[in-house]
Amino acid sequence: MATGLLNVAQEIKLDHDNVRELWTRFQSATPQDKPFIANTLIREMAIHSDAEEISVYNDYARLGLPDTAEHNKEEHAEVKKLVYQADSTSVTHDSYDSILGQAVNGFLTHAKEEEDEQHPIMLQHLSPEENDKMARNFLKARKMVPPRPHPAAPQTGGVAQKAAGTFGSVHDKVVEKLEGREYVELKYQHREL
Repeated sequence: MATGLLNVAQEIKLDHDNVRELWTRFQSATPQDKPFIANTLIREMAIHSDAEEISVYNDYARLGLPDTAEHNKEEHAEVKKLVYQADSTSVTHDSYDSILGQAVNGFLTHAKEEEDEQHPIMLQHLSPEENDKMARNFLKARKMVPPRPHPAAPQTGGVAQKAAGTFGSVHDKVVEKLEGREYVELKYQHREL
């Protein structure tokens, strides 16, 4: 196992970078490969949003971003609706690329705001040890949340969202197995904890 302290902003940006790279890949993919890339995009956007909500955003108020967590959850709610629409539409639909593109563009617009405006403020308030702890909490949260979008689920970041996420995660994994969903490899990988 690798040693050293993790950086929460870098772990979050890694997810953002995966979505950017997958979207570029999707746009030039063959019709045969598009479903696998789309599945991966949808999974990564769903996991990332819920993981932030039940981990990182809970600390925003004490890190100099008192109203930002609520703002981010509102943006996530809109993105989750778009991701859900993409997940509910057949990749063979004439407008699918546009539908998925709206979800990705919403996600990436929010990601840029986090990277450019929020992360510098957050990092100013974190010791290296606190930063590492937040990063690890985010990575643990990624393993707990559902791999598919659930826009009607609680968005509180608290116990209700964690409980719904745990149930949703198990449910989604069963559904994905039954459907035989396939994914592509991610370019960027988080460190195993």
